[in-house]
Amino acid sequence: MLNALVEASLRYRLLVLIGFAVVAALGLRAYHQVPIDAFPDVTPVQVLINTDAPGMAAEDVEQLITAQIEASLAGLPKVQEVRSASTFGWSAVTLYFEDDMDVYFARQLVNERLQEVGDRLPEGLRPELGPNSSGLGQVFWYVLERAKGVTEAQVSDMDLRDAQDWIARPILQTVTGVDEVTTWGGDQRQFQIQIDPNKLLGYGIGLPEVIAAVRANNAQVGGQYLELGKERFIVRGLGLIESESDLSTITLAARDGAVVYLRDVATVRQAPAPNMGAATRDGSGVVLGITLARIGENAKAVVDAVKAKLGTVQAALPKGIVITPIYERTDLVEAAVGTANRALLEGSLLVAVLLFV
Repeated sequence: MLNALVEASLRYRLLVLIGFAVVAALGLRAYHQVPIDAFPDVTPVQVLINTDAPGMAAEDVEQLITAQIEASLAGLPKVQEVRSASTFGWSAVTLYFEDDMDVYFARQLVNERLQEVGDRLPEGLRPELGPNSSGLGQVFWYVLERAKGVTEAQVSDMDLRDAQDWIARPILQTVTGVDEVTTWGGDQRQFQIQIDPNKLLGYGIGLPEVIAAVRANNAQVGGQYLELGKERFIVRGLGLIESESDLSTITLAARDGAVVYLRDVATVRQAPAPNMGAATRDGSGVVLGITLARIGENAKAVVDAVKAKLGTVQAALPKGIVITPIYERTDLVEAAVGTANRALLEGSLLVAVLLFV
């Protein structure tokens, strides 16, 4: 049989050369297009639903949020398993689908069901879909930290977190293949209203009145338009709060002909939100950012695209803040691919030697 194969190859050598060229072209195309990674991603098709519930105990989260979401998702097609976790202030529900289920179709089905569960959850809580990534999606880590010689008094932890939330994260999320950029560490800036109960009691004002007044005085309102001659002017009501002074001058009530302002019953200041953890580097507080690659993306291509954006991020950051990469998948991918290439080359040489002999 081997002799017949050799004779046929020699007789139709032009077809053999054409076939060789086609196979070589397909191999070259696959070399440039097949996703390259250091590990095989065996993560099943899954959809994660996260719900933030600040201040709620784990028992309340389980009963009022997690159970309601699980009930609303019952009956979805091709669901193999549903797992959930309820902790202080946070609920996570994960649905595992069959392998032949398209992940984007699965996310669409889950999102449709979540629209129905909103009325059964406590007011102000909204479940959100988690990133379309897997446990191997963390392809690039970086930190935002103070530049050399810059003190904490000049750049605070709140400044670092602001730079991450409003500059670095939005820019890096535009990179092709990046599904999400998560944030760890830093202090999230808040405008805190620290109310004195004794002063509230003295003015005869209740806490619900304060909440309603702050909410009513922080809004943009449209007023249609006004026509004057041949011109049309848009009417707007500008009421967004921008500073502590804006909050302090909110009117709460009138007592004996005098206006009671928010500053009369409370102290308004910018302060960090309560933290559940921290990120440090060499003993100094930093903000850690983790870029998550979308499922099925080429990890090396995503990392290269993120690294190309770092210059744009650094140029946009305030003075005294620098962005520093601390981990990237590229080194590991190149090492794994180099091992595979070396093994293929050695195998090819051995096969060639054996065939020659």
